[in-house]
Amino acid sequence: MAGLQEAEEVGEKQDFVDRSTEVLSTVSAFWGLLLCAVYLYDIIGREAFNAPFQGTHELVANSIVGILFLELPSSIKRRAMIRTVFIFNAVSDQMRRILDCTTYILGILLFAAIIWGGWDTMITSWKLLEIEGAGAFEVPVYPVRTIIIIFSSICCFIYMQLIYYTITGKITPKKG
Repeated sequence: MAGLQEAEEVGEKQDFVDRSTEVLSTVSAFWGLLLCAVYLYDIIGREAFNAPFQGTHELVANSIVGILFLELPSSIKRRAMIRTVFIFNAVSDQMRRILDCTTYILGILLFAAIIWGGWDTMITSWKLLEIEGAGAFEVPVYPVRTIIIIFSSICCFIYMQLIYYTITGKITPKKG
């Protein structure tokens, strides 16, 4: 059986997690394009017709967080997170595996803390149907809070999968 890196390189079938994270990444890209269209509409409306798009600030502020959390699983799965290549390239393959697993564990702890810290806020937000903005344009906040919790859970799962793949040798540490 080919390793995961080899499968990606020769175009073999990807697993469910690979496909799902790429779909989510695509959704976040389209969401970003939609935000660009909102900005463009706001600028043209403001400058040409003195009629800006009401709620641009609220929409963008909530969308940025949603886009980030939709993109994170793909970045983690591709192992595209920031690392210090100077140190990473100077150590042995075994030490790179240890460094990778250590950073994966830290990633799990980070996203578990986000889940733990945000769970009650998410539940309260749904109970209150929390919104941001007042008057002409109101944006619901509870869907974004839910995205944060769900996608933090997905990120934890992906980090656990990467630990397993690294320990079993199904993937090898990437050099910088």
